[in-house]
Amino acid sequence: MNEHDLVKVFSTDTIIIRTELFLRDLSENKSAATVQTYGRALGIFALWVDELGGRIELTQKKLELFPVYLRQRRKVTPRTILTYLTALKKFFEYLSSVGLLEEDPAKDLKLKTRIHSTSRDFLTQDEIDRVLNVSLSDDPVPRRDQAIMLLMLLEGLTEGDITNCNYGDLENTLMGIELRIRTKSGPICIPLDSRTVTALNHYLTTRERPIANNAPLFCTHGSNIHDERISKRSVRSRMRIFLNQADITREDISPQSLSYTAVYLQIQNGISRDELRTRHRPLILFRRIESLKEKGLIDPSF
Repeated sequence: MNEHDLVKVFSTDTIIIRTELFLRDLSENKSAATVQTYGRALGIFALWVDELGGRIELTQKKLELFPVYLRQRRKVTPRTILTYLTALKKFFEYLSSVGLLEEDPAKDLKLKTRIHSTSRDFLTQDEIDRVLNVSLSDDPVPRRDQAIMLLMLLEGLTEGDITNCNYGDLENTLMGIELRIRTKSGPICIPLDSRTVTALNHYLTTRERPIANNAPLFCTHGSNIHDERISKRSVRSRMRIFLNQADITREDISPQSLSYTAVYLQIQNGISRDELRTRHRPLILFRRIESLKEKGLIDPSF
């Protein structure tokens, strides 16, 4: 290793070269989606440094200006800022661990951002189109995430529903594939959109066969933990990555917005209120319909 590698100032070109090295190493134990998200975050970091003149002193004080840039100039949401800062910290942690930096300038960088985990609004049509057209690889994780996203966006499942579903809850009926959701007041059988069925089938082909009826419909696919039931926290995190990939960064949009938007899409597709009652919990349905009315997205008489 050359002595000039252990510098305290990075140029834009150096960031790009080091990023490629970091992402190559990251891809060995992280999913393609995580690598893509970290790559996007570090690309924005390189762009910021380029706007500063192409060089940055590697100090905590200088790095603390990056989230300010994200918030003020790029209007990035607090949750996305957190993702970008996490990527930045992992980047410098890696460079220090392999000896390309004497000290980690980001080790004491605080992830200072307020996150409103319950923030929610309805996706616009443009945002819906973008999230439906996120490009995917054939790996199990992105295929699983796409199926989860469609169940939330098109069918209205909550994060808890996704976590609780078993493989045996899928039912092949005369009317098509339905998914049985267990609720406190009894099961709800939801007819699935053909796009959801296609995504589910594509994901399930990546699973080891046979799949037991009591096995989770969606499971983990990590290098250390495999085939365990996916947690609500993981669902929320993965859907946040999906929204980031679609470049949806509004502060009032959260993974829960996918479920909120489902009722709006179903009404747009001509589904009656009586039919909606068979697909959604009463209180959830009432709240979402009232919210749609308040925003002027549906007729007040609906």
